[in-house]
Amino acid sequence: MGKNMTNILIELRKIRISGVEMGYREFAKSIPATMRELLAERLMDVMLEAKDGSRVPSSLAKTILFYWQREQLSSEAGLTNLLEAVSYADPDRAFTVMESLGIEELRLAFRSTS
Repeated sequence: MGKNMTNILIELRKIRISGVEMGYREFAKSIPATMRELLAERLMDVMLEAKDGSRVPSSLAKTILFYWQREQLSSEAGLTNLLEAVSYADPDRAFTVMESLGIEELRLAFRSTS
């Protein structure tokens, strides 16, 4: 399952780069409001502990810092950027976090893109 999730996240990255307005933003929208704060906190932990954290582009890291300083990581925009960043840093662990929180909407959305 880990490699499949990595492939899906890489595919999402390609979609975003090609300019199609979907991908991480759509996934962020699908996260229930009641789960956003906890998910943002857990994904931020993934980012801070990731061995491949240096893979995250500096501009994206600065954007995350911007939202973190304003306590807006759980906003749609904050989660959009955080989801993209963890796809670079540690996509397998990010999916494990989402799975452990039981975020069914997000898992279904990931499946629909493959």
